[in-house]
Amino acid sequence: MPNQIKLVAKHTYLGRLKKKSFWGLILAPFIFIIVSAGIGFGIAAMQSHDTANVAVVAPANTREALIKEEKKLNIKVSKIEDSEKAKKALNSADIDGVLTIDDDKGTLLTQPKSTEIDTEELKSFLSKQSLSNKAEKYNLSAMQIEDLKNPFALTSKVVEKNQKKDSDAATAVKQGLAFGTAIVVFIIVSTYSSIIGTEIANEKSSRIMETLLAASSARAQYFGKILGIAYLLLTQLGIYAALIIATVVLGQKSDVMQMFFSYFSALTPVFWLYTLIFVVVGTSTYLVIAAISASVVNDQTQISQAMMPITVISMIPYVVGISSSAAGNNALIKILSYVPLLGQSLMPSQLANHYANWFEAVISLALSLAFLVLVAWFGQRLYAKNVLSYSEENALKQLWKALMPIKKS
Repeated sequence: MPNQIKLVAKHTYLGRLKKKSFWGLILAPFIFIIVSAGIGFGIAAMQSHDTANVAVVAPANTREALIKEEKKLNIKVSKIEDSEKAKKALNSADIDGVLTIDDDKGTLLTQPKSTEIDTEELKSFLSKQSLSNKAEKYNLSAMQIEDLKNPFALTSKVVEKNQKKDSDAATAVKQGLAFGTAIVVFIIVSTYSSIIGTEIANEKSSRIMETLLAASSARAQYFGKILGIAYLLLTQLGIYAALIIATVVLGQKSDVMQMFFSYFSALTPVFWLYTLIFVVVGTSTYLVIAAISASVVNDQTQISQAMMPITVISMIPYVVGISSSAAGNNALIKILSYVPLLGQSLMPSQLANHYANWFEAVISLALSLAFLVLVAWFGQRLYAKNVLSYSEENALKQLWKALMPIKKS
């Protein structure tokens, strides 16, 4: 029996590996990144860099300070100093904005079609200018003025047993890891569930299944196909892992890459290995369920019906994973991180952000692994029962009828 499973797995794996569609799947993320980067570059290149013409109604010293900093603020201070004339010029679109300053308060009026003004940069400059004005009012020295301008420096650290991690990296992980893992798992499940469903549907619609079962067994076909598609998934993940490692090695001397890597400094290789294993276990469970669902179809037209339960189930960790990126410390999220089919999208983020320890993380993985074994074991009975069954009924109705005996027992 193990030899038959290996033969089916090898045939399924090599058959899909040789197809252009698989390599298109490998290249798809890179094509997406290149196209997105090209669009972003094009938008940035075509974005207007015009200097905004701004009328400044303010005390003379503030007005002069703004004129000196025109280039930095990317504005051109208009000669108009009267408030009423400035508003008329703005209404007639002769200028882009009117900046009115009175003591510590300021108002910037613009129009929807006005050239964009960097309000944050302008606000920062005016705050410093206001501070200088007050310092002069109280007869402070130049050294005292500079001392007042220095902002309070706060460095936040996440303290662990034997090391300290920059909180910037921890925050980036908190916001991005759950979100990213949920998306990756959803894409993998959607793609590979469709592949295994198509594989089984092709054999049933062409009536080859009878010949295959005469030469082997339903169990060998069932586990062999799941393993073959799982090997395909591991090949894809392995290629991406190799590219990431190569990028890390080659990008060590690059300042840009060093800055990028710093955000992942709080994550160890052991953590990434754990996450990879969890993702593989979680997605393999979906593949098993997909194989069970696909066993009831007669031809390609029923694939979408049979895969509907997989799509619905996989949407749950996708939605919860995205939600947990902003609420990782929530009690419900912590509970759901132990639930099979959800844990792979939640527990890695819980672990990285110190909401869970390694003992809890291993328990979650063990529960998912046990659930995978349980579903795979009982799934072979359903597969053997349905793989030679042909019915014109709706695929979902067939699947429900197939589950009923298991439910009763």
